[in-house]
Amino acid sequence: MTGLPSSAAPAATRPTSTSPRTHVLALAPGLVVVGLMLVWAVHDGGYDADTWYWGALALLAMLAAIVAGAGAGRIRLQSASVRALILFSVYVAWSYLSIAWAQSPGDALQGSNRALLYLLVFALMTILPWTVEGGLVALLTFAIGVGVVAVVVLIRFASGDAVGQLVGGGRLEATTGYFNSSVALFTIDALVAIALASRRELPAPLRGLLLAFACAGLQLAMLGESRGWLFTLPLVVIAVFAVVSDRLRVAAAAVLPLVALLAPLHRLLAVYSAGGGPALDHAAIGAGKAALILCGAAFVAGTLIAWGEALVVVPSLPVAARRLIGTGLASLAIAAAAAGGIVATHGHPLRFVQRQWSGFTHEPVAGASASHFATVGSGRYDFWRVALDAFLAHPIGGLGQDNFDDYYITRRRTNEEPSWTHSLEMRLLAHTGLVGFALFVSFLVCAIAAALRPRLRGARLERAVAGAALLPLVVWLIHGSIDWFWEVPALSGPALGFLGMAGGLGARRPDDARTGARRAIPRSVRVAAGTLAFLAAVIALGLPYLAVREVSTASELRQRNPEQALRDLATASKLNPLSPDPGRLAGTIALQSGRYAVAGQRFDQAIARQRGGWYAWFGAGLAASALGERRRADHDFTVARAINSKEYAIDQALARVYSRRPLTPSQALGLLVSA
Repeated sequence: MTGLPSSAAPAATRPTSTSPRTHVLALAPGLVVVGLMLVWAVHDGGYDADTWYWGALALLAMLAAIVAGAGAGRIRLQSASVRALILFSVYVAWSYLSIAWAQSPGDALQGSNRALLYLLVFALMTILPWTVEGGLVALLTFAIGVGVVAVVVLIRFASGDAVGQLVGGGRLEATTGYFNSSVALFTIDALVAIALASRRELPAPLRGLLLAFACAGLQLAMLGESRGWLFTLPLVVIAVFAVVSDRLRVAAAAVLPLVALLAPLHRLLAVYSAGGGPALDHAAIGAGKAALILCGAAFVAGTLIAWGEALVVVPSLPVAARRLIGTGLASLAIAAAAAGGIVATHGHPLRFVQRQWSGFTHEPVAGASASHFATVGSGRYDFWRVALDAFLAHPIGGLGQDNFDDYYITRRRTNEEPSWTHSLEMRLLAHTGLVGFALFVSFLVCAIAAALRPRLRGARLERAVAGAALLPLVVWLIHGSIDWFWEVPALSGPALGFLGMAGGLGARRPDDARTGARRAIPRSVRVAAGTLAFLAAVIALGLPYLAVREVSTASELRQRNPEQALRDLATASKLNPLSPDPGRLAGTIALQSGRYAVAGQRFDQAIARQRGGWYAWFGAGLAASALGERRRADHDFTVARAINSKEYAIDQALARVYSRRPLTPSQALGLLVSA
């Protein structure tokens, strides 16, 4: 892999020479972070706490070692990066402070720990001594890693291997477990791969491989049939061409993946309309085979084109001509995307938009449809209505981090029970109020300003790497404005991590020394920060992680050894005295095993930690009813019903609480499972 010769860059923007040791200092921990992103990508998006907690601990330990380690060299940051780190740190501190006023302190603690995870990703990728070549390797590792995952999914489709595990309701769920986040992940990979494939500095076979991976990513994005993706795609495309360097080359590189997406579009859409069973397998096999053939063709064609480009000396075009051709190719790409949208909406895009808008204020309507793109209805309008109400009721500090679910369920007009606001902006306002919103938006402004420095003032390859590093953020911000992507580390990690890396590229520039844009952090400060980071790992992350592991172990033991599961949950409750999860699970296990007195105690513990949780009140009522304490059961059921008035099992329990045959715990739990 080769970069531009040093003579190709103006003297004022020429990157400084770096030693092999500096490359290793950036690449080794940087690739560890990228590797963690890939682990999250294949493990349900990293959504489960027992997946991302250990990642946060590993990152914190690595950050502490780099910041405080002897011989690591002075850490140099742009002024904008320093401000971004401070603002993000203050936002995380404000998030932890929200535990004080949160109705569910345990949820606020876990949400704050997740915010700390993202701060660690951003901070680590910001402070590393990145070179242009190192940044390029990091982006290539991510693009190739997710690309391999995409191809494996298509191979499983083509072979009919456990299609039901990959698809839910005719839509792609793998690999994050959620349609929209999987679509966003593969879209991010396709965009990064296209941007990198446009670079002449890369070997021709690698460029062809990147285009094949871009094809696979776009095809899987279509298989997810995300209406949010379809609506935000035009904005994403416009933003992509605004941030990438050498737009003409990027637009040209996008032609092959777009053709490979449109050619099998009818097969991709047929997966949703196939229903289930053998018909689904047949449709998936057809879609997978067609997609793989086109990915292979894109690899061959892309490699040949890249070889041909290397052999031909392309004359330098005037800036005006490049802009004209680039605009034409970008328009062609947008037109191709529009054509795909027309096909996806069965030739009625305007009618589709009108139906979607009119259905936005209503819940989804069940019924047969040839495509999920054609269905109407969404609960988001109601989610956002309640989120805005929460902000207006608590404008300064919000409800507390991750405390939306209990607030929503008592004010909902839908039958849904979302944990998240389904919008980054609404999440910030509802969870952490105006203070949190202002802090995080200010952080983004400073971080983007730092990333734009190498994008606008660097050498040609540096501009390209910085522009490609911003692409995950583009999807995360635009599509994430109408979905819950913050909670998915496989999306938030690349968005914030590569944003930090782009800012780190700008800190290696020699002209920064004259402008004062670099800031050297003294060793004493680094040692103190490392010590505090270690203590934070033990207090903020370590004990809750051990509690999460105990809960996971208990979940695995609950059927074959309920006594041991209850002991594990008692330990988890002590390790994290704020979380209601151990009490809820322990109460359920005790109910199922006939330990009604124990169930009552554990549910009471969960209630004390989260008074707005309807399930703990319901479980406490079931335990009291089984013990013959009818009046207490009636009280607990009444409270549960006041919180969740649309739960059928609660209505049944209340109706029969004084009868000769009150609802038994097994009957009640069966109603909840079948609902």
